[in-house]
Amino acid sequence: MDSDATLGTLLVVDDNRSVLSAVRLLAEMKFRRVVTTTSPSRIPMLLREEHPCCVLLDMNFEASVMSGNEGLFWLSEIKRLAPRLPVVLFTAYAEVELAVEGVKAGAADFVIKPWDNARLLLTLINAVNQKSKSAAEASRNEHIKPDTNPGPTTLEEMERHMIEQALADNGGILTATATQLGISRQTLYNKMKRYGLQ
Repeated sequence: MDSDATLGTLLVVDDNRSVLSAVRLLAEMKFRRVVTTTSPSRIPMLLREEHPCCVLLDMNFEASVMSGNEGLFWLSEIKRLAPRLPVVLFTAYAEVELAVEGVKAGAADFVIKPWDNARLLLTLINAVNQKSKSAAEASRNEHIKPDTNPGPTTLEEMERHMIEQALADNGGILTATATQLGISRQTLYNKMKRYGLQ
């Protein structure tokens, strides 16, 4: 584990073991401990035993069910059991609308698969830091202020932002960007035209 690790325990919940392994290797650079599970039903027990400072939660756990409702259910359970624990949702580009719904339901943020390593780490660190900032404000003001998210707030703004990020990740190459986002090159072109990104 990297000696620069400064944060506490990260809990990662995803049904893909390859994703868990990759995230563990990455997150161990900043988190003292990374606990992973493929089973969301273990979340309540892991919250009690591991006391994570942040949860990275996939939105789908069954290959046959891609509605994202499982992720929203487990988000609500985490918020019920640990209201101030930051949760970052892990989702595919096609599920952005659900991720926005998740943020409205209390998630700190969301990360799109396939992810950019630096951006994933930064999102997790920001979620933990936002929790610390909110806790400090709560102790000063005797109540918890709602988190403020200075980022994009509407689905259109988020989609535009994600397309911009993917374009930057791929050096402006449309075919590679479309592949990363899981859409056709024509669909990407149409969305870029709509958002004035040409």
